[in-house]
Amino acid sequence: MPNVVWTNLKGPDHDKMVKAKIYSFLEKLREDDTAPGLHIEKMQNPADPRARTGRVDRGLRAVLYRLETSEKDRTYVYVGTFEHDEGSEYARTRVLKYNPINGVAELIAASMPDTTAAAHAAAGRSDERALPKDSSYLETQFNYTRANLVDELGFDEASALLLLDATSEDEVLAVADGFENAWQQTAALGLAVGDSLAKIRLDLGLAEEPATVDIPETEDERILRALEHPASKMQFTFVENDDELRRIIDGGDFGAWRVFLHPEQQRYASGSWNGPFRLTGGAGTGKTVVLLHRARHLAEANPAAKIVLTTFTRALAENLKRDLDRLDESLPAAGALGDHGILVRGVDQLATAVRLKAGKGFAAAAAAVFGEAPAAITHVISNNDGWSEAISTVDPDLTDQLRHASFFEGEYLQVVLPARVTTVEEYFAIRRPGRVVALDRKKRTEVWRVIEQYRSNSRASGTIGWAEQSSIAAAWLDLHGDAAGVLADHVLVDEGQDLNPSQWQFLRALARPGADDLFVAEDTHQRIYGQHVVLARYGIRIVGRSRRLTLNYRTTEENLRYALGVLAGAEYLDSSNEGEGVSGYRSARRGPLPMSITAANTDEMDERIGDLVREWLEEGIEPSTVAILARTRRDATAARDALNARSVHVDVITAQQSGGDKPVALTMHTAKGMEFSRVVLYDISDGVVPNVHAIRSAAPEERDDAMLRERSLLYVAASRARDALVVAWQGAPSPLIGSSPRADAPSHSPLSGSGSPRGVARPAT
Repeated sequence: MPNVVWTNLKGPDHDKMVKAKIYSFLEKLREDDTAPGLHIEKMQNPADPRARTGRVDRGLRAVLYRLETSEKDRTYVYVGTFEHDEGSEYARTRVLKYNPINGVAELIAASMPDTTAAAHAAAGRSDERALPKDSSYLETQFNYTRANLVDELGFDEASALLLLDATSEDEVLAVADGFENAWQQTAALGLAVGDSLAKIRLDLGLAEEPATVDIPETEDERILRALEHPASKMQFTFVENDDELRRIIDGGDFGAWRVFLHPEQQRYASGSWNGPFRLTGGAGTGKTVVLLHRARHLAEANPAAKIVLTTFTRALAENLKRDLDRLDESLPAAGALGDHGILVRGVDQLATAVRLKAGKGFAAAAAAVFGEAPAAITHVISNNDGWSEAISTVDPDLTDQLRHASFFEGEYLQVVLPARVTTVEEYFAIRRPGRVVALDRKKRTEVWRVIEQYRSNSRASGTIGWAEQSSIAAAWLDLHGDAAGVLADHVLVDEGQDLNPSQWQFLRALARPGADDLFVAEDTHQRIYGQHVVLARYGIRIVGRSRRLTLNYRTTEENLRYALGVLAGAEYLDSSNEGEGVSGYRSARRGPLPMSITAANTDEMDERIGDLVREWLEEGIEPSTVAILARTRRDATAARDALNARSVHVDVITAQQSGGDKPVALTMHTAKGMEFSRVVLYDISDGVVPNVHAIRSAAPEERDDAMLRERSLLYVAASRARDALVVAWQGAPSPLIGSSPRADAPSHSPLSGSGSPRGVARPAT
């Protein structure tokens, strides 16, 4: 039974009917490659004698490369399906080979290396080229040479020449976009931003010399071995069975994360650390993908392991569960805390599960947090409920700056609750790191009076806040978790930047201390809820165990630059309290420039957006991959109504979901964890973004941080766009996009004609 290797190459998009034919062809190939209906044919005068084509239908040919080992096993590397003449030409001119410099399998246009080498020899040049040295971006900026690219990284001569002849970063990126091999694209992106050769090799898994074998190998055997190289696995994967084949074909671009991992992602998905580990990276760099693959890795390594995969909200957790099933539906699922397998829940759901498990013991554990046990806990309320009532009842002797519900909520969540402060004397002594306003003893006395009133009101009503539930659950786990059998061997955390201190204490208590106990994925630039948190303050020490992903897989380089421009001028701190910049981020994809729609008023803006969306739909763009992102639900509804009135039918969605047959309007917050082929940022106007209410409702000393979250929210929204990004405003634009690159253009110019991938939601990154 022949083996089939699927190749992830840029190629023509196929509709469902053609996909079904490709599946049928490859299914039959795996069963019997001698079946006459497959029409497996050699090429005339091919550059690679392994090249074959097969008949998918009367007009389509599958391009294959046939490998044979000494045991006579046959492996077909499937490259893609093309129109007849195009497929024949591809198969005739491309060579599947083993790269002796880096050990990677690659496809190379046969004529280019030899032609270029001959041209160099004729000119009497080695490192010298036709262009003056000072015109080469890579040479003048970073001192890269031909020897670096060819002899150390493994580029062929022609590809190295193209890179060295580029005169700007944009030209280098354009060259990278034209490469067929994933390792070449990734290495070129590293070169474009000046990564060291050592870092590029490490990122691609090229740090070690290519493996050598003691017994002689044929070229086919070398290629088969090279297909197992980490850098090859970005592009090639062995098809294990027909179900896997169907998932690969149906998944397309949006499903590639299931199969093709960057070597760096694979390193973190399968690595081991003696304690907590943190993975950071910008939107679209694949942090969530790493978490999903890591969950599978841990479950396969130890089927008896208790694994928890969690995130900020129930909706995001449901998306994680869906994507974990897509990754591998055979993985063992845990039904409850303490069960073997993988349990996927939102962090508040997990704390609720502990409360229910603890029963009456939960109220007793609350004494460690409040100083006394409440008589009963009947339900859980929002963290901001009850503060205005407590302030009004106490009428504290404080300035207007401090007589603010959001100030008390922040003080309680950031200082009092995680420190388990139960008396005013303890409050006098406690440090308040990260709090902007200093409080002397008199002010602390007044603040404590309000906190006592808040707790008294809660006891009377039998309520606790969500953060309080997490704190009490942590206290109960510290006392009873091990004996109750509910501790997890591994806790994997997504969207860590949005969790509060009590939730971190809870997760630290939930994970049994040991190797690989906590794995945290976060991006401080995407913090759109809550306050900045330093993990070490809550027992999660990651010194020396933190890494950063910089390669964006979701959006184009052009959209990435726009999104990063939103962050320009702001200072961000990560969960180690270190500054977090945006240098080094790059995208694996190229596309059209972002476009702005400027209008004198709302009606004109809506009219132009409607015209643009209508054009997209007339081009055949899948409707559900088009999104209108607005700052508030009211704005999303207004956008829906305005477009519907113009016969562009749009649905409003209020949770992360995929499917449907219409474009969708939703809030920027709801869009977290989703991606779309085409995105319109709606009414990004001065006075609308940043949201005036969000700023004014924050305590005065926290308004700078509230503005930072507004900036992060716009960054999140802009980074949802996979292919095309449009920013619309009426009157004056938001000051938050003042530093982002903008391209004012008519609604039908730079975006028309680019292809649209399928699907709406994929793993959040």
